[in-house]
Amino acid sequence: MNTQQVDLSKYQNKLGLKNKMQRLLWRCACLFFFRPFFPGILIPWRRLVLRFFGAKMGKGAVVHASVRIWAPWNLEMGEFSCLAGDVDCYNVDKVVVGSHTTVSQKSYICTASHDVTHPRHPLVTAPVFIEDQAWIAADAFVGMGVRIGQGAVVGARAAVFRDVAPWTIVGGNPARFIKNRSLHD
Repeated sequence: MNTQQVDLSKYQNKLGLKNKMQRLLWRCACLFFFRPFFPGILIPWRRLVLRFFGAKMGKGAVVHASVRIWAPWNLEMGEFSCLAGDVDCYNVDKVVVGSHTTVSQKSYICTASHDVTHPRHPLVTAPVFIEDQAWIAADAFVGMGVRIGQGAVVGARAAVFRDVAPWTIVGGNPARFIKNRSLHD
């Protein structure tokens, strides 16, 4: 039995004051300039707001008004990619969404956690890469440091903690291989 104590009173946030101020400014801008617009009508406006805050947005990228983005400066979206309604993009680290890729409604992309082996639980981060032509289905969780391969499909409500091979379909918690994906005309 381990008798060590966890002491969170000594926790130190490594992100600093500049990051906190940027996020405060983003939250205010999000409230007034990003969320209030009707779905689908002013998608180019939301791309413009995200670009103003440092996001790299490809042609035709769609971000719905109800999406929660923690740090737009850590977001990169390829051409004709989509973050659907109520997606939570907790991008303390980089999130890259490839071209022709969809992250469906209520999915959660998470780039940060805490080191549970350290008594102060310091923040740890790792980027998430979702490659071209992939689909993250509804209510899925994609954890930090994960790469979703080109053309891969993550099934609804799946929880992904390891890389997903290109052109495969995974599902479950934890996500497991279901079958290879092939496209038919």
